[in-house]
Order: sequence, then structure tokens, then C-alpha cells
Amino acid sequence: MTQACEVHPTGRLMVKDIKHGQAFHDLLVVRRFSLMPYRDAAKGHYLTATLEDRSGKVEARAWDKGEQFAQILKEETVFRIRGQATEYQGAIQLHIHGVEPVDAREVDWGHFLPVTPLDRDQLEADLDRAIAAIANPHLKMLLARLFAEGDIRRAYVNAPAAMTHHQAYIGGLLEHSLRVHATALGLAANVPEADRDLLAAGAILHDIGKIEELQYQSVIGYTVAGNLLGHIVIGINLLDREIAGLPGFPEELRLRLLHLIASHHGEYEWQSPKRPQTAEAMILHYADRFDADMFKVRQALGEAKDGWSPYLKGMERRFYAGVADSGALQGNVAQASPAQSASQPSPHDRGGGERS
Repeated sequence: MTQACEVHPTGRLMVKDIKHGQAFHDLLVVRRFSLMPYRDAAKGHYLTATLEDRSGKVEARAWDKGEQFAQILKEETVFRIRGQATEYQGAIQLHIHGVEPVDAREVDWGHFLPVTPLDRDQLEADLDRAIAAIANPHLKMLLARLFAEGDIRRAYVNAPAAMTHHQAYIGGLLEHSLRVHATALGLAANVPEADRDLLAAGAILHDIGKIEELQYQSVIGYTVAGNLLGHIVIGINLLDREIAGLPGFPEELRLRLLHLIASHHGEYEWQSPKRPQTAEAMILHYADRFDADMFKVRQALGEAKDGWSPYLKGMERRFYAGVADSGALQGNVAQASPAQSASQPSPHDRGGGERS
């Protein structure tokens, strides 16, 4: 008897929730597949596959049309799978009845990859508020042009911040950029000579090249452009193209903004083509570095045992989380949006990504 699907709150039936007897008709990543011969050679081959979403993996078989489906399937690619769940040797197995290619642009990759722990709608709202707060008309126009509804905005709010080291999840780039924005403006309160509008724009845009450096269709990895150019060069080129389409954009402002992108890694040995040479560039670099280090520290404190984090090789130390009866926080702290962190500062709630 076929059971009705019990779906995830997003409307999807997640792999971990598939039960024996359920019908399935939804998107899954095909991690691997192969054709296996029947014992009776006259029957040809059946298809065996490993399918996956963010919640887990499920083994699958196609008994009747395996050879036909093998001509359609591609590994590390999302397909719409239709089938029936059964139980085999104590584990759920999906019997495939149909496969259908899908347009990658229509896929919500948050179903297949890790996602920021923060509220993604809130992060987008924070981005729009940060842009609205910029008074400089040229910078406001540039940001409005970039982040109007379209491909750039869609990529920016969905992209990971890195491949592995920090915020390597959907929404990571937006989360990281807003944390850097909040930290940078906090530092600028003590630097009256800094141009806050320029700094705010630079914080939002410093990693925009990541939208073309990284791909995140079923797995996170580097694009060809990412490998050959890197996100700093990509970001400078992208912004220069957009600025060229804005009549009257001041050349001095263009150079100062592009310098923020070029110098935010801070040092040549950190793959920075330039070192910071303006007040805004200094602030942005340190805000980015602080966010990078704090992300690592937060993760380490979350794994603390007996009051101490694991050893962080890159930082050459362990971190102290405190003891249970001291009233100190033990590493696992409530997540807040970057905007909330800025309005209610706490040294335990300002994470972020590594130098990026």
C-alpha cells in the first residue's frame, strides 16, 4: 500500500524522513550510479545509484529501465526522481520509476548543501537596510544597480563564503559580508577621518567576486575563473564594469572603492595584490580578519571539552571556554543576525569567516 508523503516544512520530503511504502517524487542529487548485470544476461542491466539531499543519503535501484535512465543521469547533478520506498536488509531503498532533468537555476541548493544557521530572510533585510543607510548618491546607485532583483543579487545571497574553511554553506557570503560591515562601522566610530559610506560599501562588496569564484551545485568548489583569477580580481573586474555604466561616477571614488577590494586581505603573503593604503582599507582589512578569526574561535569553543577547545593549528593555540559552574558561556551561544550583533554587541556573538 502506498503511503502519502510526510513532507518537510519547506514542502519537500527529506531523505531522512522517507518511510517504507512511501511514494517519492522530488529533487535529489545523484552522487553516483552504475549499471549492474542481471544474473540472467538476457535481462540486461539494472541501475544502482546513491541519491542525496542535505538530510542524508539513500540507495536506489531501477530494475526495469536502468539502461534507459543511465543515458539520462549525470553524477553530482540534481534530477527529479520518481519512485517508491521499500526496506531492504533493514535500510530504506528507493525503487526508481522515473528520472527527469531540471534547470539548475530553479534549484534551491539549500536543500542539498549546508545552510547558514541565521535567518536568511532577515539577512536579506539587513542587506537592504545597510544599502539604504548609505548617503553617498554614487555608492547608493552602484549598490542599487548591483542588488536589484536579478542574477547578481540571487548569487550574492545564496553563495557560500568559502569552499571549506569558513561559512562553507548556502548564505555564507551574505552572512560574512554583513558581519564585516557591522564590525567595520563599529571600528569607524573611533576613526573620524574614515568615510563611513565608502567603508560600508566596501564591506558589502569586498567579497563579491565569490559569486563567480565558487560554484555550489550539489558540491562547493572553484570555478575555472576562480582557480585562474581568484575572487579579488573577479570582484574588481565586476565592479569596474558596473561603475562604467554609471554616468558621472567620480574617478577618485572609483579608485578608493576598488582599493578596498584589492587590499582587504592585508598582506602579499595572504594573496592581497595591494596592502591597505587608506583609513577605510585598514579598517576593512582588520574587520575581515577579526571576523575570520572569530569564526574559527566560535567553532572551536563549540567543540570544547573540559573547558578547552581543540588545538587550532592555524592560530597555534587552544581557547578557554570556562567551566560549567562559573557562569561563563560554554562556546555554544545563541546565533544573532549581524545587525542584532551590532545593536547588542557581545564578544561571544560576532562570528564570521576567515580571511576572504
